[in-house]
Amino acid sequence: MATVRIKSNRVPKSKKKVQFKVEVKGELNITEFVACQQVNQYLFTHIGNMLHAGDPDLLVGDGFLQWDVPVVYSLPDLGELGTVGHILVDAQNGDLKLSDSTSKEDLRANGKRLYQKAASQTGAYLHQ
Repeated sequence: MATVRIKSNRVPKSKKKVQFKVEVKGELNITEFVACQQVNQYLFTHIGNMLHAGDPDLLVGDGFLQWDVPVVYSLPDLGELGTVGHILVDAQNGDLKLSDSTSKEDLRANGKRLYQKAASQTGAYLHQ
């Protein structure tokens, strides 16, 4: 099954029916903005407050439309430190799913790794 990745700046910003030249048709009920909101809510309630949604890509495949939302780790004084994983959001019904390569433990471990790297580069203790 082939999958096509469409950068978010190429996708309508509002709820619309979409048609792609790859001949995949579907209802785009969940916009990029709403997908990011859902991911942010999930992260805040299940993982922590220093993680947030990045700019998603739309994945188009045989019978599915999904937002691939990067999970970004940021600190107030340093800004974005990097991506710690990805969460998939079904663009038709809004269901969230951690990508196959990402678990809650991976999100935490990757965030800790980025934190330690930032702390060693700044030479200061950073508050989490």
